[in-house]
Amino acid sequence: MWKDADHPPVPVAADALDATYVCDFCTDAKILYIYTTAQRVLVQVDTGHGTVVRDYGTRWAACAECATLVESRDLHGLLDRILTHGMAFAAEVTAHLSTMLQQVLATLRPGRALTVDGRWEPSPVPATMLPKIRDRLATLIAGDIALPFGLSQRTVRGPLAANLATARLYWVDEEFTQLTRNAAQALPRMGFVPGDLPAAHGFVAWALPVDDRRRCVAASWSSHGDAVQLVGYRSVGDGLAPSPLQQLRAQVGWLIPAFAVTLRPGQPVTATHPAAALVTTWRLIRQRLAETTPAKIDRSIRKSYQRAKRPEPEVQLVRIRGTHTTSAPTRHPGTGTVGERDYRWWVTPHWRNQPHGPGRSLRDWIVVRPHLRGPQNKPIKATTTVRVLGTLPPRPGATAPAPAEGS
Repeated sequence: MWKDADHPPVPVAADALDATYVCDFCTDAKILYIYTTAQRVLVQVDTGHGTVVRDYGTRWAACAECATLVESRDLHGLLDRILTHGMAFAAEVTAHLSTMLQQVLATLRPGRALTVDGRWEPSPVPATMLPKIRDRLATLIAGDIALPFGLSQRTVRGPLAANLATARLYWVDEEFTQLTRNAAQALPRMGFVPGDLPAAHGFVAWALPVDDRRRCVAASWSSHGDAVQLVGYRSVGDGLAPSPLQQLRAQVGWLIPAFAVTLRPGQPVTATHPAAALVTTWRLIRQRLAETTPAKIDRSIRKSYQRAKRPEPEVQLVRIRGTHTTSAPTRHPGTGTVGERDYRWWVTPHWRNQPHGPGRSLRDWIVVRPHLRGPQNKPIKATTTVRVLGTLPPRPGATAPAPAEGS
């Protein structure tokens, strides 16, 4: 009881807890599915001083390997797996487990749902396979496995799968991903602007996880009038043996939803918003801090598209736009010496009164786009990235606000 301790309990928000969920059969932390039974699973236990009834409820989490045994109603295989992964159980405990499993398998409701509670290590997807991974994800969303975050509604999953199947593909390299991570963690409050979208429907994968909490490695968006639906994805499959991994790829694929939100014009987005990394990626691209080039696609995937008479898939590789290789020197006070700076920084967008015309005698205001300064082999200072996410300041002497940079 807490009264015997030195302080009363301190409430903690449920979403702030880093709980570990495990398979209800073998206790593996890499759970993937949730099953439900038509009735509560009740097992009577003889305590030696009478009997008690244990209530195991109706909800059952399963890892990928246990799920295969559950789907085939393999009682003996499931019991063997539990005994292999657990301690040396006494005979009466094994009998208790067998009774419990019989009830579970006999009363299972049809279907299963994906869960986001599994402890999967993030495994970013390669650019060469992005079309195949996207197509498999579209098939999952269009299928009959129940999805989290309200995505199972037919009015949602049908259009989402259709838009994903034709979405423009982007793959963000490691340096640009790190830039995005740093900027998203310090993202100032800004309103969503539909003009930030690089395409009406898109799918982006990052070279590194961009969200430590949700471990997102990819995201998609689809436009519906002024509203934009965003879905983040985490990877699954890391650490599985070859056979169950192959089955997972066939049944689910490489990615499962990690969050789903809808944005409307002007809706505020901050560093704590689930889509902060995606919105930051859009804004960095819009601010022309990135350049895109075609990425090489796996040959087998290109052949598969040809056989299906589909247009050859295109993946845009997103990386930081070319940088200056020199920088203003750093002067060390009192020594008169100069040295190279140990970081790169973004120069914010600004206006310049540029000379032009005959003998450069005329002047006009021009926009200087954001660009990097500093030694090319040095890291980018995160605070300078945040500053360039804003809009272009008003033109000097202008009577009306200047348009946002990149618009």
